[in-house]
Formats: sequence, C-alpha cells, structure tokens
Amino acid sequence: RFAHIMPSARETSAPASLREPAPEASPRCVLNARVSGAFVEDERGAMRVDYACVCAVDNLVSASTREALFARVGGDEATPSERAWTENFKDHDGETSRTHGLVDDVLDELANEAYAGVGAIGDVMRRVRETFKEYDVSVARTDMFSKRGYDDKDAATRDAQAPARRAHVCANAVRHTDRFSYHRDVDVRGVEFSGELADVGRFAGQNRDPNKPRFVTIIVYLNPQWTIDDEGETLFVDEDTGVGVVIVPKPGRVVFMDADVFHSLKQTRRKVRYSLVIHTLFTARADAGVMARELARPEWGTPAHVGSAARLMELIKATSTKRARADGDEPSGREASQTQ
Repeated sequence: RFAHIMPSARETSAPASLREPAPEASPRCVLNARVSGAFVEDERGAMRVDYACVCAVDNLVSASTREALFARVGGDEATPSERAWTENFKDHDGETSRTHGLVDDVLDELANEAYAGVGAIGDVMRRVRETFKEYDVSVARTDMFSKRGYDDKDAATRDAQAPARRAHVCANAVRHTDRFSYHRDVDVRGVEFSGELADVGRFAGQNRDPNKPRFVTIIVYLNPQWTIDDEGETLFVDEDTGVGVVIVPKPGRVVFMDADVFHSLKQTRRKVRYSLVIHTLFTARADAGVMARELARPEWGTPAHVGSAARLMELIKATSTKRARADGDEPSGREASQTQ
C-alpha cells in the first residue's frame, strides 16, 4: 500500500543498481507528494486547507559534496566506524531499541559547520537556499525553541552537554539488525519559540500555520551506490488512510519533508545505509506571496495526492464543480484541481 519510488529504466543496471548521477546532471524532482490533507483552523479562527509535503530531488548536491559528507561519517558500508558512531541512541523519543548515532565530537563539528554555513554541509544549505528563494531558510538551533514536542536523538540525555546554540543536525547509520517505529520529527503543538523567535508565538494548528516558520526536515543519502535489494528505504505514511510512499536511498538524493509527516526507516539487507538529517526552519519572505504556501517548486509538476490528501482534493473538486453548476459555469478539470 505504498507507492515505491523507483528510478527510470535508463538509471538502472542489473541488479537494479542506483548509480550516482553524472556531475553535469541538473536537479530533477522524482517525487512531489502531498499527504495528511485536512481542514484546519488558523490563528483567526478561519478554516483553511492543509497538506503536508514530501519531495525527493536528485542531483541537487554535487558528487564531491556527497563524498565529503560520506567520509565525515566514517565511509564504511560494512560497519559503522567506532571513530564516528556509538550504538547508544534512539531514533526518536518513543523508540525502544538503540541504534547508531554520531559521537559528540563529530556531531558538534557538523552542527557548527551547519550553523556557520561552511564545509560540505554548508554547500548543501547553499543549494537549498538557491532552490527556495522565497523563504529564509535557517538550520534549527536549540536556542530557537523549547525541546518540548521536538524530536532530537536522545535529546533528554544530551541537552546538558549541548552547546547553547547547537544546530539540529543528526545522521543515521541503518543496519540489517535495526528496527524503527513510525514517528514525527516535530509536533508543533508542543513547540514554544524563544530567543530571536520569541515573538512568533505558539502554533494554532499544524506545521504550516500562516505567518509562522515551517519546520522542514532535509535528508541527504550518502552511500556511493545502492541497489533495490539493499533495502533501507525511508517510509512515509498518511495516518488517516494507512497508505503512503517509499523512497529508495539513491546516492546523493535529497528529501524535503514537512517535519510533522509520519515516517520511519526500513532496515537494510546487508550494507550500512548512511544519511545526513538537517532540521530547518523555512520562514516566508515578506514579498513571497502565494509561493510561500508551497514547499514544492512549480517546476516540479503537479503534486501527487496520497491518502487523506487525495480524499480532500476530491472533496474540493466536487465542491467547486457543484458551486460552478449552481452559477451556471462548470469549471474545467484543471481549474477544479487548483481550487483550494
């Protein structure tokens, strides 16, 4: 009941190898999906349409950037390096099993580089900001909001040692013995902004409240090559309907997801699957207009509506058609699909 995101036939070779793109390849969106569709109440008490987004883009980061990040996290597909990893972390607050997390020294280095915008992780953020020009994109930091409701690896045990302005950066080293449960990276109902964002206030409803920063999780897959048989996919599910999408960790692929999307990881079959995770805040610029309502870029095409998002879109279409018929002017299919 998941839509499995597969490469095109031209990108595969036996056994369905997912190869890194040529350096000159242009960014290409391979998934533009909406899930968790609902009518929600905004700050003024009015109802609005809300969707959560999951997008996957190939070729956004260069091969050299991916290679540099892969080397930083150990670069060993057989077993996580003891220099960089410790098997003493939980994937989220509700997780019962322990998995591999970066040791403090490596995590601090990556967090500092993310905060300063330097190094390979700085290159990733530069490409992200070039892609989302209508947003001010910042790496989330510990001083921006309270931890209540925010899901960081072993946050409760690490807060005491964490720098006062640590960036929210982590990584995954997924093995065949690991087990993960579904979770959200953030529950905005528990977020209280502080410091420079103290005047933002609390969320009235969902992550995409107008005039509030949007929590977006960015995932970068780091392995130099991957096959379908290696497994280790990232799973996204629409809670209301129990359907979702699956993304294969193709080398260098970047995933953008609203941080309140319900998701999990699948264990690998043999190799260790590495990914970098950057928690960010997207704040709409004053002149952004309607573009600031969407995470997906217009050039990424029409979104695929999954689960409750598809159900909500059908309701919107039906309502639009009924209203147009009452007015004697039935809309075209395209017009109805754009009515929100």
